Amino acid sequence: MTPARCSLLAVAAALAGCSTVKINTQYDPATPFSEYRTYAWITTAPGAEQAAPVRNPAVRAMIVTAIDREMAKRGLLLAAPDKEPDFLVSVLGWSHSRIEVTNYGYAYGGAYVYGPYGPSPVAVPVADVAEYTDGTLLLDFVDAKTHKLFWRGTATDTVTSTANVKDTIDDAVRHLLEAYPPKK
Repeated sequence: MTPARCSLLAVAAALAGCSTVKINTQYDPATPFSEYRTYAWITTAPGAEQAAPVRNPAVRAMIVTAIDREMAKRGLLLAAPDKEPDFLVSVLGWSHSRIEVTNYGYAYGGAYVYGPYGPSPVAVPVADVAEYTDGTLLLDFVDAKTHKLFWRGTATDTVTSTANVKDTIDDAVRHLLEAYPPKK
């Protein structure tokens, strides 16, 4: 499997899991959310600072499709090309690796020393080292007239599996957009 494919699967898998995905939102409380009904995508191509999967056209298309579907469920419509939208949508994504070391103290066993009272177990240090990949999907909503950010949501999770990328993306986007519009 190519490194780009592995990275693509890692970010998508990192966003999976309904019980572990972490959602965070920020917004301007003075925003009249009910006035935002139509949106358009900010079409800037993803830069090198973003994770390879988000730069991958196939994965990006899955993300955009999932967001469009969830937006439609909330009564938000993609503006026609000849119409001015109420707000603009931008999506970013990245991943990073982390290492966790868990020290369990000491355990007895494995080796024995022989002394005057016969064999005795030796205390040995026990630690567990694990590497994880965390993936984050960031969604920004920007007022089309003022160009001010009025809502930002992030969905973050740890890679647990690389199976079924589309379902993983759909799940992360669904959880993320459950937080829009903010509850008062």
